[in-house]
Amino acid sequence: LKLQFLYLIGHFRPTSRARGVVDMKIKNVFMAMLLLIASVFLAMRSLEEKKAAAPALTKKLAAAEGDAAEKAEALRTTNDELDALKTSSSKKEAAQAADIASKDEQTAQLREQAEALTEELEKVKAALEAQQAAGGGLSEDLGRARQELADAKAAAAEKEAALVGELEASKAKEGELTKELEVAADAAKAKEGVMAKELEEARADAAAKEKAAAAELDAAKADAAAKEEAAAAVHQQQEAKTKGHSSTENVVADLLNASGSDELLGVVYEVTSLGVRHVVAPMASHCAAGDYLPGTVDLVRSIMANSLRQPRALHVYEALMQDVAFNVASDEIFIFYVLLDRGEMWYEQSVLKRRDAFRAFSEMHPNVFFVTWNPPLVDPDTGFIGANVIPVPDWTDFYLHSDDPLKPPYESRANGVTWRGGAEGRFGGGGVAPGFTATDRYDVVSRFQGVPDADVKFGFSRWQEPVHRANVTARGDVPDALWSDDAPAYRKVQLDIDGYSSAWELRRMLQSGIPVVKVDSRRFVQWFYPELENGEHLLVVDADSVVEAAAALALDKGRCEAMAKAARARMHDRIYGVRGSEYATPLDGLTRRILRNFRSYTTPRDWRIRRSSQAAAASSLPPAPPPLPEYVHPKPPGVVTDLMEALGADVLLGVVYEVRRERMRRIDARIGPGGAGENLEYKLRLLPALELIDALKNVVAPSLKEDETFYFYHLLDDGDKWYEARVRSRGKQLSSFSAKHPNMFFVHWNPPLVDRGTGFIGENMIPIPDWFGFRTDLPVPRPCAERKRGVVWRGATSGRRIEAAAPADDVTHWYNGTDRYRAVAAFRGVPNADVKFNAVKFNPKGGIPPDMLDETGRRFGPEDFAAYQVRLSVDGFANTWGLRDALLGGTPVLVAHSRHFVQWFYPKLENGTNVLVAHLSGLVAAAQRMTDDTAACDAVGAAGRALGMEIAQNRPGEIHRIMRDFRSYAEPRDWRIKGTADL
Repeated sequence: LKLQFLYLIGHFRPTSRARGVVDMKIKNVFMAMLLLIASVFLAMRSLEEKKAAAPALTKKLAAAEGDAAEKAEALRTTNDELDALKTSSSKKEAAQAADIASKDEQTAQLREQAEALTEELEKVKAALEAQQAAGGGLSEDLGRARQELADAKAAAAEKEAALVGELEASKAKEGELTKELEVAADAAKAKEGVMAKELEEARADAAAKEKAAAAELDAAKADAAAKEEAAAAVHQQQEAKTKGHSSTENVVADLLNASGSDELLGVVYEVTSLGVRHVVAPMASHCAAGDYLPGTVDLVRSIMANSLRQPRALHVYEALMQDVAFNVASDEIFIFYVLLDRGEMWYEQSVLKRRDAFRAFSEMHPNVFFVTWNPPLVDPDTGFIGANVIPVPDWTDFYLHSDDPLKPPYESRANGVTWRGGAEGRFGGGGVAPGFTATDRYDVVSRFQGVPDADVKFGFSRWQEPVHRANVTARGDVPDALWSDDAPAYRKVQLDIDGYSSAWELRRMLQSGIPVVKVDSRRFVQWFYPELENGEHLLVVDADSVVEAAAALALDKGRCEAMAKAARARMHDRIYGVRGSEYATPLDGLTRRILRNFRSYTTPRDWRIRRSSQAAAASSLPPAPPPLPEYVHPKPPGVVTDLMEALGADVLLGVVYEVRRERMRRIDARIGPGGAGENLEYKLRLLPALELIDALKNVVAPSLKEDETFYFYHLLDDGDKWYEARVRSRGKQLSSFSAKHPNMFFVHWNPPLVDRGTGFIGENMIPIPDWFGFRTDLPVPRPCAERKRGVVWRGATSGRRIEAAAPADDVTHWYNGTDRYRAVAAFRGVPNADVKFNAVKFNPKGGIPPDMLDETGRRFGPEDFAAYQVRLSVDGFANTWGLRDALLGGTPVLVAHSRHFVQWFYPKLENGTNVLVAHLSGLVAAAQRMTDDTAACDAVGAAGRALGMEIAQNRPGEIHRIMRDFRSYAEPRDWRIKGTADL
């Protein structure tokens, strides 16, 4: 039994040795795996280094890296399989070890049992021997004991045989496991070899691709160098041809050097195809004291800075941005020096003192243009005004009506000649004389003293006139007899005399129907002078012959009438090029038309009024600039393309400006018609549009960071078309657009309510003041009790149709569903109500009951509305712009609750405090309550007038203040009148 147990114990030692062999093979496979991973890592690192060294190879090397990554992934899969196999083997080995331990324990028990049986046998033998010695008969008991021992030995043998069978099965399983491990190790080794081979192939392929890419890169560099060299050659040729486009910095420095001053007389703009940049440069804050009489300098100290905010300067900036920039090639730079001086200081520099310096400057910088409304004659004998000088219209506004009769007629005017003007002007000879008596105006006024029927005197025609008069009269330079406090009467002839510059009133005089005699100063011209002909449109004479020439013309009725009529026709038809229109605007875009053709001003021209001899030989004059070809709009950039897609249209309802810190431009895109086919382009020349441009340039742009770009879509439509798009048809698309382009802001004077329940007017919408003027001179109305009892309203049959009021296909009486129609209809037959239409518009069919019409069609003025206790206000196609005028009138205003539009000042309105608001269904009752309570009537009217005055007084600069805080409009606000949320 001992030998059997020893055999059994020693029989398991080969199992431990087999396990060591398996472990060694697994370690070898794992080390091979680590080496393979390290090789892949080194290969990938090498590829990354080569990628960093040659960026152009990134795409080509990416394919090789992808192959290596796939092979590394396959290797990792193999490792995972080996790990799983090892884990399975470990589990099997652990189970086998547990089984062996169990059998060892059973064997130990059998051995202990055998030893116990042996001891028992020895005891039995000893007992038998003792019994035999004692002579007892124990043979039968011994036989039984021997039988029991034999049975025990047989049982032990059976158990031993069972244990041996189990050990043999375990050995067989161990052998199978060993074979599986050997097969897996061989497969891993074979796969490792294949992957190593593939990796080598990938490395070779990557090296080949890298070499090919390097060759391509070298070729590209060589091609780029060749192109750069060719471009440099072209640039040198262009520079040799045009003497180059000067850099802006050099231009400013050379301008200061040419002027002999450390300050400029205006502002410098750099214009490229990207837009317009305002170049910061030192600018004179006032005119030179030597050119003015003592005591006048303070009055004109800020004349140049203020000129930047006047329409004339804004018109120039608008033209540079909207017309010039679009006609500049991508490699061109042009500089525009916009002179803000009224004329005298520029005359002093460019003609009297620094003529040669400016001539040299223009030769050095042929891409620099001078823009001025008072160009001096550099050469009076040829009419030359300097190289690249562009005359543009001045700031005086005027309107034209070609069908007006000439007024007053010749027979009704007094005999003789008349003139009024300021006591100003350049001193004779161009220098500073001891007194004012050396000016052209003093000379001419003095010549007419004592001449019969001559009313030629100094007058209070200018804002600084009282100071001039105080100075000249105190020193005795101008006798008091040369001054007149009275307005001149109409006479047969009127004079024109230059002052510090050309007389800007000449345009008005030529349209007045009274012939003009102009004293030739030979110093200044204006933009329209070459279109005038001496003897046909006016009479140009020198100071020595002005008295006789004016007297002779005044006596010739036929010549006077013909000259006045010809002058009016020339100013209207040839110069302004428009006929009387409801939307006639100042200068009608003339500045844009002039600057659009800026290149033609490099050719010298004769800018004087044409003489008779010149008229006879018109071909000797420089030809007029050729008309520009029709402009083709390029495809707009992404933000405008997205905007058009959101609108579902290929045209805009306004203009988009791109604003950066140092540059601003208008994005070129076609502007479509507004409501009722209205042409929207003309609104770009109205004051709010010009003020917005100025605010974007001088307020928004400087506040931006270097990397910021904002877009501003200025809507020019009055409201109905934008309402249709933003509220009814394209709301979701426009909201998605704003989410995609949060740097786009919408600017409008009639924003619609997108959500009437919250007062939301749309994402990034900025309301600004409209383009109508304010009447702040209205008298305070009488107390409510002293005015006519009742309510008053006048207006046109315009407005948005309410669908619920009439069937969708009812085009005959579609206007029946508008707010205005329903309001007028509500007051039909109401005592003391004077609520009627005075203009019928947009009604192609149907009719309006006669009792709803003011058949006179008379337009009501402030005094008409002030006669009633209550004034009604009802929106039309947009919000009613007359609301703020109604507030200024002091009559309490009853507003029909607007469901569509708001204005920039609506949050300042409060229902029941400074205005009354009621639904259309409650207008009659609300008006009745107000007329019954005169105290409340007076209180609301006074509060409304106070608010109206506040709005009017804040109007100058209001757009600048609004745009200064433009970022805050990204947050939604409630734009409704206060106290109307529950209406």
